[in-house]
Amino acid sequence: MLGKLLKHEWRAVWKVPTLLIGVLMLIAVVAGGTFALPIWDSEWIGLPLSGVMMIMMFYFAMIATGVGIMIYFAVRYYKNMYTDEGYLTHTLPVTARLLLLNKVITMTAWNLIAGAAVIVSICVFGGVTLLALIPKDGYYARELVEAFVQLPSALKELWYMPELRGINGFFASIIFLVFTSSFSGTMMIIGSINLGQMVRRHRILGAVGAYFGINCAVQFFPLSLSCLS
Repeated sequence: MLGKLLKHEWRAVWKVPTLLIGVLMLIAVVAGGTFALPIWDSEWIGLPLSGVMMIMMFYFAMIATGVGIMIYFAVRYYKNMYTDEGYLTHTLPVTARLLLLNKVITMTAWNLIAGAAVIVSICVFGGVTLLALIPKDGYYARELVEAFVQLPSALKELWYMPELRGINGFFASIIFLVFTSSFSGTMMIIGSINLGQMVRRHRILGAVGAYFGINCAVQFFPLSLSCLS
């Protein structure tokens, strides 16, 4: 039964996150493509600032994509579980545990997909930027191309530094952290919405307050432990 729930849920939710990720990829291409403008053949002093603005625009697009997907699934969970739509959900011949597990798996999977999409968009932005700047003769364009060209060798030298021995275990822990963060992020959203239902009048505000409260507690707990140690 869980498989059927996941199949139905996936069909119902894939459009909006995919659209947001598609917009992010488009912004990555457009932001990188702006470096193909003729102005990058000049020595204009404002070019570094223009480049920083393009990078910042792309950076905010990445943040907006992640936040947008998170808000979409939070709203969907609230509607599916606690509104008139939720009444129909609870009439299904499945247990509440399966309904919750279905939401958790779907939201966690899309958190991972969104993270992978951000990494791919960074590669797209970097690749388009490099291709746009290679034909340019301007000073700043040449400097950026040289930085791109030297990046692989710099990373290779960094990889073989004696100080980074055992880095394979570090990367394994990073991968594990990515999975656990996706799961914990999902549980924080679901837990906040559930706690918000305990507020009689302003349940949505209660959920938002619970989310920020849990976030503060999660941030404060490791800090307090480090201070005590």
